Amino acid sequence: MKAAWDWHLPRTTADEERALVTFAHGLGFDTLILHEPTPVMMEMAHALDMKVAAIVTPNGRDFGERYPDALQQMLPVEDAIGDAIRGIQWEPYTIRAHHWFPLVQMGSLLCFEHPAAQAALKERVSRALAVADGVAFDGFGFANHYACFCATCQGIRQAMAAAKPERHEAELLATMSEATLITISEVLYAHAKTVKPDALVTNHLWPPFRPNPYYGNRLKLDYCSQTISWFYKPNWSLARVEFEAQEMKRLEVPERNRFVPFIAMFHEPYLARTGERIAQELQIAQRYGDGHLIFCTLKAIQEYPAVYSAVRAGLTA
Repeated sequence: MKAAWDWHLPRTTADEERALVTFAHGLGFDTLILHEPTPVMMEMAHALDMKVAAIVTPNGRDFGERYPDALQQMLPVEDAIGDAIRGIQWEPYTIRAHHWFPLVQMGSLLCFEHPAAQAALKERVSRALAVADGVAFDGFGFANHYACFCATCQGIRQAMAAAKPERHEAELLATMSEATLITISEVLYAHAKTVKPDALVTNHLWPPFRPNPYYGNRLKLDYCSQTISWFYKPNWSLARVEFEAQEMKRLEVPERNRFVPFIAMFHEPYLARTGERIAQELQIAQRYGDGHLIFCTLKAIQEYPAVYSAVRAGLTA
């Protein structure tokens, strides 16, 4: 799978939708990952022998109004951290503080243990597969990067603690949280394959999981894309990029999923990287990805001729 993950190129007309698909195909991508792909895009993609996966998220904004108990809960101090973060300019802060992701996620997320939330996620997968060839899960993690503190999750942990009272609380939190992430991947993978047996099931591993940043090898997917180079500055060193790719490949469990390197770049000039740098990242991705890759976003490729040349050369070599 060589996939372009995009939500920046214009899609307001049928011509723009066809142009987006054609642009990705011309670069050498065989898969598109998009929010709410349309029948026009599907027709164009299939004419070019491409697949399209629809992005599915656990966003809880609207759902939470009806089922507030089905949303993830953080500790009060973490809610306060979130309120404080909303008052700063995140990108300048991350450059100074060398944080490549926020301390807490801002949006509300569904709790993966709550039955109503699981049913809602299955419905989102079903709706996506009514149009698309597959699904790409994004945002399937914890708002605080380690655990949910809703009543449902607290009850599960209390039962675990009662069964093994000798376990340390931090160990119990990490074990239960990782199991939750793995289980929801299994539930939604099985549902996707039931709805459409040949469905492509992939993801982007986000947000990071602090207790075990490399848990992605345990998820049930066709392909698990994991970040080797990120959107925001300061850019990771090439040594860091290679370490991440090498480690994720080393940990790969093919029976669970195939590792896919995820390279991220936004189009804004202050976030852009050079074509030479992108070519080096692509070489690392090729070395450890067995030909698989996800690049995000297409607009970053379109805006910079040197990046365009590097990506096209890397995908069509």
